[in-house]
Amino acid sequence: MAAKRLSMDRIRGVVNMGREAEENMEEHLHLSVLVDEAAPEWMVRTIRDALMPTRDALVDVKLLSGAPAVAGIDVGIVLSGGSDEYVRTAIRCFAGARQHVVVLAQSSLDIPETHLPSKLGQYVSEVVASEPEQLADKFAAALLDSTEKDVSCAANFEFCRQVATARLVSRCAARNAFMGVANFIPGAGMPLMTMNQVNLSFDIAATYGHGLSLGRAPEVISVILAGFAYRWIAHVAMRVAPGLGLLLRTGIAYGGTLVTGRMLSSHFTETLPSAEPPVSVVSRVEEIIESCKSNAGDGETQAEEVPAKMYVTIGGDGNLA
Repeated sequence: MAAKRLSMDRIRGVVNMGREAEENMEEHLHLSVLVDEAAPEWMVRTIRDALMPTRDALVDVKLLSGAPAVAGIDVGIVLSGGSDEYVRTAIRCFAGARQHVVVLAQSSLDIPETHLPSKLGQYVSEVVASEPEQLADKFAAALLDSTEKDVSCAANFEFCRQVATARLVSRCAARNAFMGVANFIPGAGMPLMTMNQVNLSFDIAATYGHGLSLGRAPEVISVILAGFAYRWIAHVAMRVAPGLGLLLRTGIAYGGTLVTGRMLSSHFTETLPSAEPPVSVVSRVEEIIESCKSNAGDGETQAEEVPAKMYVTIGGDGNLA
């Protein structure tokens, strides 16, 4: 009877892990993108392609002019082309409201000094890149650093998934390695390590937009079987080299988790088709890009006219506000 109760408790624990991962995936995410009219065209297009949500995140895109609205925004993103006054104002508005802002530029010279105190400077991340591939990788890391909604961020934006899953795997591997050190009875910590890996499987699934369902059963079973395999390897290795028990436990706990995590990541990368952004959204954002370019040379454009003409909200369903 006690064994049956224990088994039911473990099943409930697994289900709760899946629910928690799904809740993290479904957290609402709202980004505000402010485009400096002098920002490089290649940078604007790279960020446009990257920030097409595959779920229900909202992405506001607006020409940078004056103080931006920061209420209700999870992360501000400023594409700087060297317009110091506007860029500085935007950075100070976000940081002053204790909201994270990521500033993207082609050169560090395009990011103005803000002279913020250290307690506000921690809300500002700077990304300098000279080519699209470099920008995407650095931006993904900075964006994930700027929000606690990392699972939701990865679920919505494909370019964040590799960085997000790598971080999840590294954290789980470090946790299991510590358990390998702390458990002095061979194999005693393996059930807990395996549960950590099951939790990891749900988190990785969520970063790829998969919630709790029966479709997760094969992955959970695979992780559990891998856990038994790691436990057997640990027993054999410690019989062969009993004097290296601590090192072997730690190495197998860490390395096994890395292997499991990378296999799960590869599985979802191969099975999940890439989402194509809605044509209507792409067309509308391209209009904003062209407007930014044309207004760069138009001295008669009034700042107060910009928001009505150059503003778009992108949702995961392809609808525009």
